[in-house]
Amino acid sequence: MYLKYKLYDNSDNNTSNVIKEILKNRGIEDYNKYLNLDDSVVIPYDKLDNINSAVELFMNHFNKKNKIEILVDEDPDGFCSAAMMYLYIKQMDNKYPVNYILHTRAKSHGLDDDITVSENTKLLIIPDAGTNDTSQCKELVGRGIDILILDHHESEEDNPYALIVNNQMSVDYSNKDFCGAGIVYKFLQALDTETWNEFADDYLDLCALANISDVMDMRSFETRYITNIGLLNIKNKCLQALIKVQDYSMNGKVNIHNIQWYITPVLNGMIRIGSNDEKELLFRAFIEKDEFFEYKKRATKDKPAETIQESIYDRAARLCKNAKSRQDKMKEKGVKAISEVVDNLPIDDKVIMVDVSNLLDSGLTGVVAIKIAEQYNKPCILLKKHFDKKTKTTVFGGSARNIDNSPIDSFKDIVNSTEFVNGKGHANAFGIVDLPVDDKEKAINTMNSILKDTEYDSTYRVDFILDINHVTIPLIIKLSQFEDIICQGIDEPMLAIENISLTRDCFEVFGKNEDTISFMVNDIKYIQFKCKEGNRLYDFLQNAWDDNDSITFNIVGKPSINEYNGIRTPQIIIEDVAVISTNSNDEDDDW
Repeated sequence: MYLKYKLYDNSDNNTSNVIKEILKNRGIEDYNKYLNLDDSVVIPYDKLDNINSAVELFMNHFNKKNKIEILVDEDPDGFCSAAMMYLYIKQMDNKYPVNYILHTRAKSHGLDDDITVSENTKLLIIPDAGTNDTSQCKELVGRGIDILILDHHESEEDNPYALIVNNQMSVDYSNKDFCGAGIVYKFLQALDTETWNEFADDYLDLCALANISDVMDMRSFETRYITNIGLLNIKNKCLQALIKVQDYSMNGKVNIHNIQWYITPVLNGMIRIGSNDEKELLFRAFIEKDEFFEYKKRATKDKPAETIQESIYDRAARLCKNAKSRQDKMKEKGVKAISEVVDNLPIDDKVIMVDVSNLLDSGLTGVVAIKIAEQYNKPCILLKKHFDKKTKTTVFGGSARNIDNSPIDSFKDIVNSTEFVNGKGHANAFGIVDLPVDDKEKAINTMNSILKDTEYDSTYRVDFILDINHVTIPLIIKLSQFEDIICQGIDEPMLAIENISLTRDCFEVFGKNEDTISFMVNDIKYIQFKCKEGNRLYDFLQNAWDDNDSITFNIVGKPSINEYNGIRTPQIIIEDVAVISTNSNDEDDDW
């Protein structure tokens, strides 16, 4: 019996008000306020340090018609925040000389060496990056370029060469769970005040998408409120097209959970592995450049092949979806190859660190690191070699990811404390910059030493522990209402259900690979996908001789309502199983 679970630390295991209990388990005490947010939770933009100076700097250049360039960072938040800034300027003056700069190398951020700023640029705006690009900013200032940074990443060094608006650096701005697009939105609000306009709210949909895609903690009342408002009025034509192409998967529901699961991944797929031309097309779609292309549709059973006019928005959405499919195949191949390497690493290592230079595309290090961390229940660092033009040496760059429910609050702090590794980004999802090749072993040894007493627990945290007879349809219906609340920081409800006793004939095994198990108890469907040898429930069903053979087991699972052909079925998706006992009724055991 390998399954381990426990209630959240502050859980009362009380099902009388399941929404209240679940939110309390996730740190939300005032659940009524959280479920009924209003603009009272919005923090005034003037609480951000340097915001007024930023407006003054911008307006000085704008009024002089100086050329402005906007750096587009290499992730959805970067695309959204840059698009917001670009669209706002064009809304102020459609003929204004503003340009954008896209990275030419996958997974580059800020002022990496793949960025070229035009000679005649007077103001460079860097949303969602740049806070720690001190040396690069110094060089640009030396060329007579002013730099405005609108960022949300932690400051790791002093940068006196740029005017920085950053919530992490603003003591009076309490919301630290706000993405780069959120800071841009605040700046646009300040510009609205200065110019007597009301344009900023036109871009709340992109702000919402960025908050979701950059996995901002939605337990922040302000972040949640602004995201909710943004999703209520989606205006951006590119985002509309992305939702349309994923409508079937989203079941027509536009909420935080569905954006996170069905829109963010296709955007990430394009940004990670798309060609430079494809990524530029995507950004042009975000800034609503109305363009049309010829698209040859394949023949189907009902229709012959035809050539149609395809809008840039539909084209971008289609290419994003295609990129996601390519990425998934590459990711699967990469996970398999890297797993073979990890299986030969010392089992006592506290951190997985692998050189994947010959195993993985640079755009996939982050997404594969997540899968490896999940698979081995350890933090993971994947590294790729590249040539550093400045130092003229070969160094490692890459991605690092922590595990869910980790005992380590900030994996980045651990990594940076080694003095060999430079981690930049979020606390538990960040990039590795310029690790000397010869220091790799020193780094892993140092991390092992720092984390020598750390234990990674695989225990599930559950909201309720219930006997099977206490799991009812009304309870599942109440829990399914949580669907529109699920977001980063507010995980799906999880149940531990005990004392399930069934005979062999109660189960159904189906699916293309005969690896899906289901059964019914009290008119509730229980289902587990991708079962294989080693799953003790699966093994029982494969080996039972008689339909009357019985099994008693506990499960951990997530409640939901399955909708198919207009029929709604309460169900629980099984995450894990612990078999308590089995009983064979075969009287010929002696055979």
